[in-house]
Amino acid sequence: FRSCLTATMCGLSLNLILPARGGDMVKMTYLRRGGKPSWEILAGAALLERGFDVLALGLIGLIASIALGLRDTAITAGIVFIIAAAGLLLLPRMGSLPIVGNKVRNFSTIVKKTSQRKLRLLGCFCTCCLCWTANSMIMGLLLKAFDDTISLTHAFAVTPPSILVGIVPVSLWGVGTRDGALAFFLQGLTAPENAISAGFLYTALVYWLLGLIGLPALLLARRKTKTITDDSAKSNALGSS
Repeated sequence: FRSCLTATMCGLSLNLILPARGGDMVKMTYLRRGGKPSWEILAGAALLERGFDVLALGLIGLIASIALGLRDTAITAGIVFIIAAAGLLLLPRMGSLPIVGNKVRNFSTIVKKTSQRKLRLLGCFCTCCLCWTANSMIMGLLLKAFDDTISLTHAFAVTPPSILVGIVPVSLWGVGTRDGALAFFLQGLTAPENAISAGFLYTALVYWLLGLIGLPALLLARRKTKTITDDSAKSNALGSS
């Protein structure tokens, strides 16, 4: 878990320069030591984490939208939830698919074995729900700072789909896309500038601040990687001589 924490901090820092939260995928490389674990295992972990993230966001948005009677938002969140659930169920069966099955059979086998550890996967999903609930609360408090008439329940309904739109690799950190989606879903409830301002401050808190906090871990990991690479090169040179 300590290695995972370090990799996560590196990923948060890499998100400052990589679009679509690319640091969340690249961070898996910092868990590899001496050729282990395999790239298939790391890819499986990365995809499962992203899948559970989307599943949790869809569930939070769906529950809040139904509670408020927001039909369009509920439909959007419901579609996201169904697609994420179907994707997670499909991963262990990818090896039996035509054309691509042979290429991803090892990956599919690893995911299938992982799916047997149901308690750990349940813990992962519950942690994702807690994480995105906290993020939705951050957005809700930011919105209320600009317009106190907005309820926190509305924030829980509109934040998940806005975050998902922000993941689309159109701009760094989702600036513009996430803010525009937030303004769209909140139309009629608050002025667009309130939603856009809250979305921008969300970027500053959740992306920029966390990225700066993770920067020391990233620099330390790069230094360790360079040291290991230099030592390996020296050993190979001595062996050749």
